[in-house]
Amino acid sequence: MAEPRTFSTGSPTRMISRGAAMARRGGSLRRTSSLQSLWPASASQPLRIIGRSRDSFSRDPAHPAEQVGTDWIEATLDNELRLLALTGSRHSDRLASFAGLRPGGEMRKAMAAAIPQEARRETLLHRLLDDLAGASFMSRAAWQSWPGGVEDYARRYGIASPMDRVMTGICLSYVPGSSALTETGMGNKAISDHPPGPLPLAGTEDDAFHTLHDHSGANQWRLRRTDLWQDGDGLFVDAWFQDSSGIHGETERRTIYHEYTIRARFDDAALDLQSIDVDGHVLPYRSCWGAPGTAAVLLGRNARDFRILVPTLLRGSAGCTHLNDMLRALQDVAGMRDTLADRQKTGSP
Repeated sequence: MAEPRTFSTGSPTRMISRGAAMARRGGSLRRTSSLQSLWPASASQPLRIIGRSRDSFSRDPAHPAEQVGTDWIEATLDNELRLLALTGSRHSDRLASFAGLRPGGEMRKAMAAAIPQEARRETLLHRLLDDLAGASFMSRAAWQSWPGGVEDYARRYGIASPMDRVMTGICLSYVPGSSALTETGMGNKAISDHPPGPLPLAGTEDDAFHTLHDHSGANQWRLRRTDLWQDGDGLFVDAWFQDSSGIHGETERRTIYHEYTIRARFDDAALDLQSIDVDGHVLPYRSCWGAPGTAAVLLGRNARDFRILVPTLLRGSAGCTHLNDMLRALQDVAGMRDTLADRQKTGSP
């Protein structure tokens, strides 16, 4: 087995968005997922979050990829970000029973009781449901580049502004004394860097990413792409993640909040992490650039345990909440490996 190693790169200088595009590799499985938070024009209507996910196999990059599977969810949430309704491509009756729960710990406990097989198989549906917590947390960023900003949104919806939330200890950038915090412990908006960037899917081939839901109002997107392929006794991963929001009056750019890529190698048989290389492309504070190095704590660990290990080992100021989401999602590799093996054996779409 290769000696465990990590390479973590980053710079306190703003980097350029990489976008979701990556040339497809022969013999690779690509998993894409999107959670789009869509705000209505009227404060009397609820927030909608539409999620879509897809696995596709590229046998030969010169030809269109074969679609392996898809799933979707649609959630409506109240002003406190609790579920009003939840439906999906499967288990709609069980998903409906989650109404009243908050995405995150409450909903994950309900998932473990009602649909445990989805987590065990690392399914596309589980990816969307598990990621709903982060998507709902970021949803109010949709108003950042809208007239009046987040503060005006909070006033119109009759809630406390999320910009007034005390952030001390939430992540490695928000430790006491950090320049990323104000004296009252809130995020220092004055020095945060949320640059405009190109559309994340611009210029990609037709089968690079699943189709997104069209929406012209205030919106926030959480997008992922994970490519998996085998080479010798190793499983290789190239993964990308971005949180962004629409810009009022623009159609060719978005405001980017976080963007990371990960390249990793797992042992094909045991699924132990052998190496990991994290790049931060867009991060909000200079102090965030220490985040890539935190992934080294997972070296030698098994991918099947990442959902438990990441929030345990990288809790609070030990990690970055957004990178942690990405590292937890690497547990999908366990289920994706089986799908990849099936495609390589059968040769059928």
